Amino acid sequence: MGDQFNWKIEEEAEEPSAQTTQVRWTVGSILFWTIAIVATVSLLAGWFITRRESQKGTAELVEATQELLDLGQQAMAVGDGESFFSLQDKDADWFVAQLLPENQVANRNGLQVTNAEQQGIYIWANATWEEQGNEYQRILFFQWRGGQLRQVPSDPLYWGNRLQAKYEWGRLEYPAIDDPWTASMQTFVQNTVTDVCAEACLADRLPFTLEVRSDFRKTAEPGHINIPSPRLLGLDSEGKPSSRFWQELSQRIHAYLTPATIRFAVPPLQDNKSLLRYSKLAEQFMALNPGITIELVELEALPENLSTLALEFDGAAVPPTEAMLAAGQVHDLTDFISSDPDFDKADFYEQIWQGTLWRDRNWFMPVAAEMLNLYYDTTYYRLAGHAEPSSRWTWDEMVQDVSSIVDDQPELNELVWGFLDVGLDSLFSYAYNWNNQCSETATVYCQTPLSTDNVAAALEWYKQLAGQPGQMPDLSGELSDVFSATEMSALETVLGEERQTLLLLNFQGSRRKAAIWVDSPVNYEFNLLLSPVGVVPFPGSDRFDGITPLWLRGGFISQQSERPLAVWQWLKFLSYQSPAPRFIPARPSVAAEMAYWTVLPRPLSDVMRTAFPFARPVTMEELGMLRWDQVMAVVSGELSAEEAAQDQPAIHWFGYDRE
Repeated sequence: MGDQFNWKIEEEAEEPSAQTTQVRWTVGSILFWTIAIVATVSLLAGWFITRRESQKGTAELVEATQELLDLGQQAMAVGDGESFFSLQDKDADWFVAQLLPENQVANRNGLQVTNAEQQGIYIWANATWEEQGNEYQRILFFQWRGGQLRQVPSDPLYWGNRLQAKYEWGRLEYPAIDDPWTASMQTFVQNTVTDVCAEACLADRLPFTLEVRSDFRKTAEPGHINIPSPRLLGLDSEGKPSSRFWQELSQRIHAYLTPATIRFAVPPLQDNKSLLRYSKLAEQFMALNPGITIELVELEALPENLSTLALEFDGAAVPPTEAMLAAGQVHDLTDFISSDPDFDKADFYEQIWQGTLWRDRNWFMPVAAEMLNLYYDTTYYRLAGHAEPSSRWTWDEMVQDVSSIVDDQPELNELVWGFLDVGLDSLFSYAYNWNNQCSETATVYCQTPLSTDNVAAALEWYKQLAGQPGQMPDLSGELSDVFSATEMSALETVLGEERQTLLLLNFQGSRRKAAIWVDSPVNYEFNLLLSPVGVVPFPGSDRFDGITPLWLRGGFISQQSERPLAVWQWLKFLSYQSPAPRFIPARPSVAAEMAYWTVLPRPLSDVMRTAFPFARPVTMEELGMLRWDQVMAVVSGELSAEEAAQDQPAIHWFGYDRE
């Protein structure tokens, strides 16, 4: 881990003979020699003290760094990510690196510090661990910050300058400290390339650049392969690149030079045409990318635990969950996004792009978003003598309408409810809007995280309206409590069990049961055929327009995939394709190509254009914050709104929940 300095005292020169040298013992000479002797003794004493303190300092550094690593191992063993990362440098790249399987294994198995040295403001440490009966060692870096020791990504001075060498297969770039291993790396790469191309390789990918890095960043830059230094992936007991490094290098070269086949999971969609649509897209993609084969697997239903998708497939056409990210099951896309010259990050609606973020990193490719609106029956408003809602109405105004519109109808009227929402959109919208102090003109500039106070306010709002005569049906319990046996039979036989299909039961004969309801923009013309309707955004406040939740669609790459770059190319291709009509394209360029905003009916277009700047994604962190079980507990009186809001799902980091 750097040069070891062996201090050595030079032996004294042979003393001259009395016959050749005469010494005059004057007062001056006595004083001179006295000072010289005292100085020499002082220097020797200082050297011994310094050496003793240095040895003591090394022992203390080993103890301090080992204690930090032990705390990290204990936190990882119980899935306590917050405690684990409190011991780490607050760096987004370093955060992602700790979720990688190779680092999880080393940390979980227990790193043992064998040596530690103070180097300027950093501590360099050697640490060993055992994995499948083999012992490995690696370099670690630490730093004291605010009186607390933290593990940090690196010390630039340790690695030295970047060097490079050219070979028949391409170019090797590496840090100066790894220079002793360049010959063995060159030989290994040359032999691997020869073996691969003896069978079948993509010859147009030669030559390439192999970059040995002092970090764990990956790349989508054409003609480049990144790999962490052996000092990070692991050296063997003799301090040479281990089998761990050579296996990883071999895998990355094979993945780069050989054709790829990826298994991609496609979930069922409401239109039952998902596989057909993806099959056509896969044919187009493979024609453009002959080195990649897409094997589509249509799922009968999404698994209850989406983690199984990451374990069984190279990727899937669904956004991942926060639990999957915390377990390290999803491939971070940030490095691909920043390094791919053909990827246009600016060509995304910011409201949609923000939904891919977790801990300042991008984790899935957005392709579309669904944004619902509020519809209202204009006839019921007219019969009740109520003014129709404006595009910038408030929650208080909507509650007033919901609470009175049924009672204000003429006798023998068929209206049953003031409001109907069979999903969680109104709850999320209320939570986002509650006590909103944003002074900006759009939510993309004011992404205040959803708090438990907001959740409690939304649950209390629902409780006040749900189940009240003429106001809103309570959908938190059994559906048979809300709908008749005939309606339930029709629902199960014709429509299936999805809650969204309950919207069709908003209609009874030729009249609707609800005066105001939540529905998709794609159903605008269907609603209009039955009777006159109006459409408005979700309510807001006197300070801020209504915030509409965006439900994102997209795809992720499994951390288990050996061909992440091929999956990345496929996801990038999908982001440029037109989604189903009910979705807003993630890219403005796609929206313009399919004339998404211009083909909407004028009343709907006006509302959509008004609502979209104030829409915000339901993030991966927020997806579980508002749930039907909370609503049920609050409406039944089992829990108060505040208590239910505190009932948030625990995130078990590092795959702890699978053990």
